Amino acid sequence: MMIVFLLPWLLSGCSSVTTATNTQTPVVVRDGVTYMRAESGLSYAVIDWDHSATTVEIAGSIDDIPVTYIDPLVFKDDVNLTSVVFNENLAVIGQEAFYGCSALNNLVFPSTLSTIDYLAFARCTSLETLVFPKILATIGNWAFAYDTALTYLDFTLGRTAIGNYAFFGCSSLVDIDFSYTLRVIGQDAFKETPWDSGLPEGFIYLGNYLYEYRGTIAPDQIIELDTNTSYIGYNAFKNQTNLTAIIIPENVARIYGYAFSGCTQLASVILPSLLIEIGFEAFKNCSSLTVVELPPSLSKLGVGAFSGCTSLTAVTLSTSFDVLERQVFAGCTSLTSIFLPKRLKSIGESAFADCTVLTTVVFEDDSLLLAIGAKVFRNCVSLTGVVLPAKLTDIGMYAFSNCRNMTQVYLPSTLKSIGLQAFYQCTSLTSIVIPANVSIMDADVFLDCSNLTIYCELPRMPISWDGLWNHDDRPVVWNYHG
Repeated sequence: MMIVFLLPWLLSGCSSVTTATNTQTPVVVRDGVTYMRAESGLSYAVIDWDHSATTVEIAGSIDDIPVTYIDPLVFKDDVNLTSVVFNENLAVIGQEAFYGCSALNNLVFPSTLSTIDYLAFARCTSLETLVFPKILATIGNWAFAYDTALTYLDFTLGRTAIGNYAFFGCSSLVDIDFSYTLRVIGQDAFKETPWDSGLPEGFIYLGNYLYEYRGTIAPDQIIELDTNTSYIGYNAFKNQTNLTAIIIPENVARIYGYAFSGCTQLASVILPSLLIEIGFEAFKNCSSLTVVELPPSLSKLGVGAFSGCTSLTAVTLSTSFDVLERQVFAGCTSLTSIFLPKRLKSIGESAFADCTVLTTVVFEDDSLLLAIGAKVFRNCVSLTGVVLPAKLTDIGMYAFSNCRNMTQVYLPSTLKSIGLQAFYQCTSLTSIVIPANVSIMDADVFLDCSNLTIYCELPRMPISWDGLWNHDDRPVVWNYHG
């Protein structure tokens, strides 16, 4: 009878198994690794490690339920860990999961792995070679940074997006095999590696990906990209001050961050008709650029993409835009007017800040705009008036501060909140009507509006308004129905 009772334990092998009963998130411990079942009951995650051995095997499943995730920090700074076995089903390795595992030297990734997160294997200084699976979609920022023994990388199987600084400071990395379908190499992903420092001058292509133009462009040099180019990489032409014009082929789908930043002599650029993305500060401080026509295909325009383009007089926005990122046209001191398309739902912080000659802002009929972010039109000193769209609900802090020549502004009935000092120093504004739906009014909204009379549709001040909303005690007419 005793033998029959013990038989399941004998068949399970010598590994210890402990289960803590919890109907919502059961916890299982195997060979020093703690697994927690997801609330959905469809998967397990690795949540802890007892540091009891130099090797560890991550289970592929617990009771036929797959182990798909390794939590952040689980194995961090285990300097005795030399080997990890990943089984199939694992999809995500979390942030800093193996950070600082300086003895780890044996890694074979499972074919199911899709994400290696931020700093996941950074400072694993014994890793020498890595082969990445076909399905791997993302290597996070700094994921393998300062892995100083790493000599070889194989990306040939898939289309992995490589994050910013992903292999930064890998001081032994001399050889990389890339896929010809490579899509993204983040900013300085391979900087301070022998591979990067050994690249020749001129155009550096990885398949159809223009990694960089290495060296200095001569003043009279004509720049024409290969007709098969699909992507222009981070920093590709950054600070090439002799670049005056460039022919970008129709195949280019994405121009990544800082690609033309600081190209102060770049006077004209024709963007391809199928372009999808312009990245972070891609054309920042291109101070000779005068006109930009954004193609209808463009769906992403990065933070600060054209900021500091001081000669830019005209911009045609794609009708497909639903978000304008922060600082996208900040400091464009020659921009006189902007037409904002119907689909636009929000405008990010400082999007048009310091556009000092901007006089006209027009929203397309039936605009879907819901929010104007902080400082969007700050210091637009030539703006004389604006009619805000009918669905708008929020105006951010300092949104129109120092628009000192603005004489008229129309606030729609849908408006619910007005942020801190939103109309600070609008000294030419003589009247404004606050709709009845405004439930949040922050402090000093009309500070230094020395000529303003305020008309409020509400019969009295709501308790939800800040007590200092009218700090200058400007005249207020309550229960206004003009």
